[in-house]
Amino acid sequence: MSSVSCTKLTIFTIAALILQFIGLYLFVFSFFPVKPLLSGYSDSESFRRPTCDGVANSNPNEESLPPDRLRSLYQEVSEMPPTYDHLIIMVIDGLPAEFVLGKKGQPPSKAFMEAMPYTQSLLANGAGVGYHAVAAAPTVTMPRLKAMVSGAIGGFLDVAFNFNSQAYSDDNLLAQFFKIGWKMVMHGDDTWLKLFPGFFARHDGVSSFFVKDTVQVDRNVSRHVGDELSRDDWNLLVSSTATS
Repeated sequence: MSSVSCTKLTIFTIAALILQFIGLYLFVFSFFPVKPLLSGYSDSESFRRPTCDGVANSNPNEESLPPDRLRSLYQEVSEMPPTYDHLIIMVIDGLPAEFVLGKKGQPPSKAFMEAMPYTQSLLANGAGVGYHAVAAAPTVTMPRLKAMVSGAIGGFLDVAFNFNSQAYSDDNLLAQFFKIGWKMVMHGDDTWLKLFPGFFARHDGVSSFFVKDTVQVDRNVSRHVGDELSRDDWNLLVSSTATS
């Protein structure tokens, strides 16, 4: 083989490798984008009425206020008294919407309606609102919980992160509740404990990654919910079931 052909082969090989790296780079950062984290948390400015001049009215000393004083400040600024003393977030993971709301404009079957009489009574009496929501992929637990509490849209890399969830540092509802001194308790899927470590004063988490197990997380919630509803020492109760 001549020296000219060896040189051409080397150039062709290097060019092919560079082209492959460029293609891999475009694929990874386009198909698996990593969202930048937004620093900081919302303060009383978010509770004020919007102004035309856009001038921030936040108090620089808010971070030093105790939780009780901060909670009173937010209520005073928002001019909206609290409607409820307790808030319950119940997540039934893997429950198809058609079991409750029906499908294609048709009500659910009689068997489904009889299986959830309380939920159906809330919808029928106007005490509850039901609607279909279309979730962006991936529809695994961790990115769905992040979307619920912060409005963040998950990425495909969250499928891998779902198996080893890290503490969520973006601004979110639970962080705001914790900042104003709310006492929160949690039972069920332990993904909540991984995303929000140290937030819950009382908790009992169960792993949902045993594929053959479809009842342990539900039983965990069922055996605690009656006792928690009889207590008056919490502001937020999270009950999260899961289906494998």
